[in-house]
Parts: sequence; structure tokens; C-alpha cells
Amino acid sequence: MRNRFDPVSVWRSLLANSRLGRFAANKAGVSAVTFAISFSVLAPMTMGIFDIYQINGQRGKLQDALDAAALYAARSTATNTAEIDAIGDKALAANLKLIPGATLQSSNFVLNTDGDAKVVAAASVRVPALAPDAFVHNPVTVNTEVTRAGNDLEVAMVLDITGSMKGTPLTDLQSAANQLIDLVVSDTQAPYYSKVAIVPYSSSVNVGSYAATVRGVTQGGANSTTGANTTPPSTKFKFTSASGGTQTFTVSSCVSERTGAEAYTDASYKTALVGLVYPPGNENYCNMPAIQPLTSDKTALKNTITALTADGSTAGQIGLAWGWYMVSPNWADLVPTASQPAAYGKSHLIKAVVLMTDGAFNTGYCNGVIAKDSGSQSGSKSNHINCNATNGDAFTQAATLCYNMKHLPTPIIIYTVGFNVGSNPSANSLLTGCATDASHVYFPADGASLQTAFKQIAADLQRLRLSH
Repeated sequence: MRNRFDPVSVWRSLLANSRLGRFAANKAGVSAVTFAISFSVLAPMTMGIFDIYQINGQRGKLQDALDAAALYAARSTATNTAEIDAIGDKALAANLKLIPGATLQSSNFVLNTDGDAKVVAAASVRVPALAPDAFVHNPVTVNTEVTRAGNDLEVAMVLDITGSMKGTPLTDLQSAANQLIDLVVSDTQAPYYSKVAIVPYSSSVNVGSYAATVRGVTQGGANSTTGANTTPPSTKFKFTSASGGTQTFTVSSCVSERTGAEAYTDASYKTALVGLVYPPGNENYCNMPAIQPLTSDKTALKNTITALTADGSTAGQIGLAWGWYMVSPNWADLVPTASQPAAYGKSHLIKAVVLMTDGAFNTGYCNGVIAKDSGSQSGSKSNHINCNATNGDAFTQAATLCYNMKHLPTPIIIYTVGFNVGSNPSANSLLTGCATDASHVYFPADGASLQTAFKQIAADLQRLRLSH
């Protein structure tokens, strides 16, 4: 068979046996070295491009999760870094989506209270990478911060210390009230403050050294023997009792309802004085602790709580009115500067009243003495005056006060607590209607649930304080 001419084979042979061939071989060797060098550089770069794609995807997921966790922590009721960090870590773990093989390396949430309160957070994730760390930024680290909204907080606790609260109920109330103080009054009063006032009440409210200012100065009597007058405002008041006898009682530092056009408003005492109280000498004494105006002094607040004693009938409408006065700017000049409530409508301000009772409001007044038509649990008829309550039913008075507080241009938030009130329809109706809404009403039946109620109120107040 005739061989075919193969020019490629001939060319290869010539190359192999010539300088040209040797030159070509040398060029191949140089190319191999060049390729090796190029590969050592380009391979990591190529792998790095893939890694960067992975890392950027993980960074976005990490940033989204950290932002959500920081926002959640900022909106919590936590008040220190340890609590904020625990909440933030948990929220981050719940929200973070990791690509296969990636691991969370670290996370940190800090509460910064310099100036506006902020939650400052950082987190890092290591991503599985083909290229060395020198070619990519691994682990991935992101940061965020959330300005924590805040509010000043003014809260008046209106506490029932009537005779039915004697013994264990009073002890339970003291524990619950102290718990609220601990939770609501912050150890740090900047940039936002949190203050509490205490208004103990039974058949009246003891206003202590403020009495002459808010009810007016009383005068000595014309009778040279008894020093009594038959009309207030006198230091001693002689009147006909509901049982037909004659009584002479001495004025006290306790006060009763305001009457007239301002009975259910928070107009200043300078516009309309509150009522006097002439207590009998054998029941419904004026012996409860005096009101404690707004303060952030936990010791002062707890001393007031410790001093509570239980006795007397129930004039919740008077306690409620004084709860309002304690957070009303119209009464600010009555109390020391540090206790003065801020103006309605002030930016970042929450005002609240917590009304607690264990039963029916049964005590109204006429001329500073418990009225003839007061309830059966309001004491002896011989110690009641022979006229009906000027303002009428005590529950109706309280309901009107609540309505007016809730319908201010900047409403006051009202929480109500009916402690073991059972099925009393009047008490249940008042407490339900008085509260801001159904979520602000509590009906604890025992000491443990009373403490739970106050704790839940405190938590809600904290939530309000720490959010817009």
C-alpha cells in the first residue's frame, strides 16, 4: 500500500531535530511555569469570587436578624445591659438564617444610657470558604443600634386600707405595692424619670400638713364652753346626728369630697377647696398615713407602705380624686418642686392612676361628717350627720371622676384592681368602667394573684415608659 504524505508528521520531525524545535520546546516550558504561577494566583481569586457571593448573602441575613433582635430588645422592659443582652441573643437566634456550614461566632447587645437610650449591637458569623481569609473578609461582622424611645412616668397608687383589709390582706397589699415600686421606679432617673405617689384611703384621705391649704383654715367656735360652731368651717362642729342626738366633732387633717362646679375636675384647690372631715372619736378615725406626693425615692415610698394600717369604711371616690390631684399640673404648687407633676401634653410623658379596692364604696359626706345615707358598713348612725351626701352616691362620684380623667385632651391611664370583690355588681361595674379598657382591669382573688396583678401593671407601665 502506498504511503500517504503527512506534512504534520514531517513538521514535527523537523522541529525535534532543529534549533527551531529546541526553541519551541523551551517556549512550552516557559508557558508551563507561567501557567503554574498564574493558577496559584487566579485559583484563589476564582474561589474567592464564590466565597464573596456566599459571604455577601450571609451578611445580609445577619444584618436583618441583628436589626430585628436589637429592635426587639429595645422594645422590651429590660432596664440593664445584662437583661438586654439576654433578650437580644435569644431574638437573634430565633431570626438568624445561616447558610450550610456557617456558624455564629459572637453577639453582643449593650444598653447605652448616655443621652438618648440606645441598644448597641454587634454579631459575627464564620462562613465556610474555599479561599484563605486573606482573600475574603471572614468572619462576617455587622453592627446596628436602635434608639430606645423613652417617657417620663408619673403614677399615683390609690390604695384601700379600710377595716376589711386588716391582717393578711393588708400584708398582701404591702408586698404587691412594694413590688410595683421596685419595678416602676428606675434607679436611673435620666434621661427620663419615673415617679410614684401613694394615696391611702378609707373613710377619707389624710393630707397631713397640706390640710389647712386645701380645705381652708378653720375658726374657733362662738360657744365659750365647747368652742363649737353649728356651721363649718369651724375647728369644732356641733350638729344633729342621723339618730337624732347632738354631736360635737373636731376637725382633722383628713379631707372629704369637693362639692360644687369643680367636684369632678382637677381644678386647683385655689379655685375650689376640698371638703373638711370631722371624724368621730370612736370609729372612722383620721389615723391613716398621709399622702406621699410623687417621688423617685424608693425608701420614702416604702416607708409609707410599711406604715399602712387598716381601719374604717370606704370612700374610694375621695381616694380616686386625690390620685388625680397627685398627677395633675393644676395641683403642682401644693407640693415640693421635686414632687410636682409635669404639664399635660408634655412630650414623652405618661400619667397613670392605679385604683385598688376590696369592696363597695359606702361613705359620702355632708358638711364634713359622714352622711345619713351612707352605706350600712360606714359606721354608727349616731356618728352620721342628719343630711344626705351632698354629691350623692359614692360609686357615681367615682365613675364621673374616671370618665373625666379618661377624656382629658391627654388622657390619664387608669388601672383598676378589685381585690377579692367577688360578685359585688356595683364594685365590678365601677372597676370595669373606670379602667382605660378591659386590659387594664384586674380581679385578683387572693394574695398571690394580687401580687401578680401589680406585677403585670408594673410591666405594662415599664413598656409604656420605654416605648413611644
